[in-house]
Amino acid sequence: MAAFVKPLDILLVHDDRNDCSRFEVAVDATDLNIVLQTVSDSEQAIDHLAGRGVYADRLMHPTPDLVVLDMDIRLAGELAFLVWRRGSVAFSSLPVVIFSEFAHSGTMETALAKGASTFLVKPLESDGWEKVVRQIWDLAMERREPGVSVGG
Repeated sequence: MAAFVKPLDILLVHDDRNDCSRFEVAVDATDLNIVLQTVSDSEQAIDHLAGRGVYADRLMHPTPDLVVLDMDIRLAGELAFLVWRRGSVAFSSLPVVIFSEFAHSGTMETALAKGASTFLVKPLESDGWEKVVRQIWDLAMERREPGVSVGG
């Protein structure tokens, strides 16, 4: 009998439906044990983590193991999310991967200073999305508690 394998729950915070679809296709293509949930902005991400409103049902909206946060040129909402997360007792250690097409060093440094775990550049080619999903998986596995197995 196979042991229960806990999936990796990822919350993708992104307002571009095309990029969300690319990410979802890449997750499916990897055959990794990932449950992907998406929200369109930082306010929804905070509500999701806090279990407020439509996100109160944890069976439908489980607490993620990791957040992938799209960071665009505006930065305000994304930085507000990082500040909120860092100040949260429950979520201050939750890994946050910044995902952006802007690899500007100032943006990266700001995000990392606000508590992001790492910064990944959004791929230009469609086959690069699967590689990004695998990088996120690897980061999560490095941080996962010993003894918690995840299938892939």
